[in-house]
Amino acid sequence: MAAMHDEYQAEIEVLEVAPAPDHVLRINGRWQAYLAACGLGDFQAIWHCRDGEVIKERPGLEIRRLALPAAADKAEPQGLFIKKHVQQRCLPQDSEGLKEFANYCDFRRRGLATAVPVAAGLAAEASGALHSFLITRDFAPFVDLEELVLNRPGLLTGPGNAGRKRNILRAVARYARAMHAAGCNQQDFNATHLLLAGLDDAEPRVALFDLQRVDRSRLRRLRWPVKALAELFFTLPPALFNEDDRRLLFAAYKDKACLSWLDRLQYGWIKAKMARIARHTKKRNLAPKMRE
Repeated sequence: MAAMHDEYQAEIEVLEVAPAPDHVLRINGRWQAYLAACGLGDFQAIWHCRDGEVIKERPGLEIRRLALPAAADKAEPQGLFIKKHVQQRCLPQDSEGLKEFANYCDFRRRGLATAVPVAAGLAAEASGALHSFLITRDFAPFVDLEELVLNRPGLLTGPGNAGRKRNILRAVARYARAMHAAGCNQQDFNATHLLLAGLDDAEPRVALFDLQRVDRSRLRRLRWPVKALAELFFTLPPALFNEDDRRLLFAAYKDKACLSWLDRLQYGWIKAKMARIARHTKKRNLAPKMRE
């Protein structure tokens, strides 16, 4: 368990592999030998990989899941996600693949656990398009909170599970507080992107994935708790999480047993923001499954 936790929190040693004027390949040092053994040791091999299952596809984006064999330093078969981007009229420093990989590395430097970043690459095409990708490891043994809510709600309901639910909410709140104290805010901080392990522990472990949008602006820091917690609250279905649960999470975020009048004012601001998200979602005729 300690080794597993370390892989989700340890800093990343980034290796530049055969850099060239028209492409970049960066690999997590722990994974270089494994990728090479699987025939994924260079940019073109990764970009043109058509193995596995496509789990999301739209213009300019493809996410593919690979099931790869075990290797000498990987005792178990490995599941990897390859997220590929095609961007038009874009500067290399704005490539989605390298930018998100850099965010993963930055979160690790700040002591924040994330899904495991494996590699990222960028190639500039003669047409002017940028091809970039990000590879992350399968989350196991972590599970995302969305999966827990949608498919295993029994773990969060009833008097016998009240303690587990409280511990999970407090752990999520501690992560949010640590993230903001470290000077960054994931702009999609919701149940879909929160990973959990040790569900029966007094202090469950929390990690994040999907770090495509991260805010580091000092000017917006005061708004981070409002935006992050409002979005999180909106994705916690009321059938499982009531007002007491939301207040508990907020108090844990503030690290206070008794809230001040300023804290209560901020909590009201969060609830108002959550209501605006709900109205916006309804107006766009969206039906997020987390609300059902």
